[in-house]
Amino acid sequence: MFKHLEKMKHLVLFISLLFFVSACSTEVSTPSDETNTANESKVVPDRLLTMQIDGMVCEMGCGGSIRKELNKLAGVSSVEFNFEEDRKTNTAKISFDKDKTTVDAIVKAISGLNNGQFKIGEISSESFNAHHVNQSTEQSNEESNVEVNSTSFEMPNLLDLLSSIVY
Repeated sequence: MFKHLEKMKHLVLFISLLFFVSACSTEVSTPSDETNTANESKVVPDRLLTMQIDGMVCEMGCGGSIRKELNKLAGVSSVEFNFEEDRKTNTAKISFDKDKTTVDAIVKAISGLNNGQFKIGEISSESFNAHHVNQSTEQSNEESNVEVNSTSFEMPNLLDLLSSIVY
């Protein structure tokens, strides 16, 4: 009687193990190359807007939120800040395409951020020359290759192994 229970226990254990192992994936993950373009439609800037901004507390937080908001506008190419801590007024240089966005749209976007936290001071807009382009602008518009590789442990599919032995 106990031998019968012992065999039944082994059979249930074997079937459970077989079910568990066969449920595992047999796909092999391979690294894939994805190309990410920083700017889908490249903006060719023809204007450089220099503006004074009051209300910036830090370059990373405030500058990041201003940059993020301006990148939503179609014609903005780059945003750079001349920021010093504890200085009331800081300077932003924004290169943009005048055919895709306007100075008024840029001012409105910055003024509307964080419930009007930023106040715009003096504004000057000039024609954009090639010597204004810096390396960071060029690098942000270039394509970047990203290699994605996922590592995981995968058990062999015992059902496939056993069926190949039997057949």
